[in-house]
Amino acid sequence: MDSAVEITTSGFEIPSSNVVYVRDSNWTLIDEVRLNEQLDLPEKEYIIDISTGIKLYATAKSEVHIQNKDRNTVIRFGERTPITVSARSHHTRPATTISTTAEPTDVMEAISMFGSALKTTGSERSYPTLRGHPPTITVDNELNIPDELTLPNTGVRIEVPPTLRHAFVVAPLAYYLAATVVPGPKPRLVTDSGFSCSLESKDGFNSVVSRVIRQIFLLDCIVRTEGTTPIQLYERQELESVLDFNIEDIYGQPLENQLEAYLSTPFAEIASYIPEWRLKTDLKEIPEHVEFLPFIVAGLGTISVEQDASAPTQIAFDGTSANTTDESETVTASQSWHDGHTEITSTILLSAFENGIDQTPRDGPLEIVVVCNDQAMRDELLSVYSSYGNRDDLPFDITVFQDLTTAELEEVLSRKSDFLHYIGHIDSDGFRCSNGQLDAANVEKIGAKAFLLNACQSHDQGLQLIEAGSISGIVTLDTVANKEAVRIGRTISNLLNYGYSLYAALDITRMETNLGNQYHVIGDGKKTITQPETGLWSIYAIDTDSGSATISIKSYSGNQEQKGSLFIPYLNSIDEYYISPNQIGPISVEKPQLVKFINSDRFPVLLDGQFQWSNEIKLSDLH
Repeated sequence: MDSAVEITTSGFEIPSSNVVYVRDSNWTLIDEVRLNEQLDLPEKEYIIDISTGIKLYATAKSEVHIQNKDRNTVIRFGERTPITVSARSHHTRPATTISTTAEPTDVMEAISMFGSALKTTGSERSYPTLRGHPPTITVDNELNIPDELTLPNTGVRIEVPPTLRHAFVVAPLAYYLAATVVPGPKPRLVTDSGFSCSLESKDGFNSVVSRVIRQIFLLDCIVRTEGTTPIQLYERQELESVLDFNIEDIYGQPLENQLEAYLSTPFAEIASYIPEWRLKTDLKEIPEHVEFLPFIVAGLGTISVEQDASAPTQIAFDGTSANTTDESETVTASQSWHDGHTEITSTILLSAFENGIDQTPRDGPLEIVVVCNDQAMRDELLSVYSSYGNRDDLPFDITVFQDLTTAELEEVLSRKSDFLHYIGHIDSDGFRCSNGQLDAANVEKIGAKAFLLNACQSHDQGLQLIEAGSISGIVTLDTVANKEAVRIGRTISNLLNYGYSLYAALDITRMETNLGNQYHVIGDGKKTITQPETGLWSIYAIDTDSGSATISIKSYSGNQEQKGSLFIPYLNSIDEYYISPNQIGPISVEKPQLVKFINSDRFPVLLDGQFQWSNEIKLSDLH
């Protein structure tokens, strides 16, 4: 646990709907309370386990009354009673930094310490709260691993040829298995018990490593249901009969035994049930890309490396490549977010992740800054102003600026805020202001954590904002028509306001209009600026054309909800959990249930292929 405190209270509320697990003093699960359910328990010692943005635990000896409503979770005790409140948060900050040379064997030793950030080496490490952030890496003149880092003895090692390419690709797998990475003639996964799995195939090294980690991860998610939270999991119910091992028997066994059982299962039999692995990063075999590894690995992203013996490539802000050692250019990498239907390309900078580490939560309301530097675009200003801050559960402070001079815009860019929404014009000389152009390269410190630059060709200026302090942003690479920019700006602002990450917001925006393809992500696209009201990020595709309605659900991850989170659709016909992020359905629903679902909250919907918000759908639209 991160911290604990004892208080005396008759109860408390959380301003969002959250699944509540009730455990006894031995940590055994007694019951669970889902949306629109309630539970009354007699006096006894209980541990109330609440799955919200953090894992929250309340221990009390009392009567307990739990009510899970649409927008809040209520816990009441029989009378004022002492309770112990503790929490376990997502560990998003690295504990320390490893120094290494660019020699592949040294880099392999550094990667071998990533597993020190795991909170457990059992199947439960598939829960995101039990996977800490790996230590950061800096490339220097010698290898130096801090004494405070200790790698669990899992009996697992990964042997690969000593090249940066091989070390980069296996880094996520090494982290997830707390495995040591050592030189070997051929890529393979080896355990002390004698089990060996080749990491080579006709599909290529990158593909087989990706397949192995996805297979292990899915089976961990299934096996962990034998642990302290024995919930009904859809993937277990679907796959248990085809697995060659007994789930109950394999739970709690040493990792090396589990791996042998897992990897003896034919991949084809389980492939369609694996949660979506949407984020892939393309790295080059250059020292500058070593320092990206901890941030990519933290989200279990896939790493691809093309064999390339060329000199280190640095990307100038005009988008051109340059083989140079000029320290004023910035090394970047390419990242893509894809789910088989769409692909969002993005540019990542090391400074984006470093800026994220340095950021700390602030007291008070969320600070949203909207700048409109062109009166011809006031329609977008009026549209997005009503989007931000229209949630009762979160305090917002929205500040609007118009027709700024270069000096005024520089001051606004420098002020601390959670999000900046810029409306106006940008060209090769910078932001167009009332008295000239402001190049963001000349602004010493940017205060906005994230931003949307809804202007033509805003990519390069967005990179400058990240270099000077921001974490992530949405930008354009080309000219955008004003009418479409208004529409896209409104949709993105609504989605960000409801807790969707930049990647998710842009993905859903592209479902509304093809012109969303002109927008791109830079920096850390997993960034969110708020938490969702329901604890979930999803879009619901409703099909009524066939006579009977069906719902298909696409769930997303963010900077809190990551791979291995649990998702349950709030539909009466569903009583099982799914692994997130993924695509679920189609699920058949009766019309009364569909109407009730649509009216339950405000969320994005594709109704017969057309994008809408649920609260704007009329009964007649549902046929």
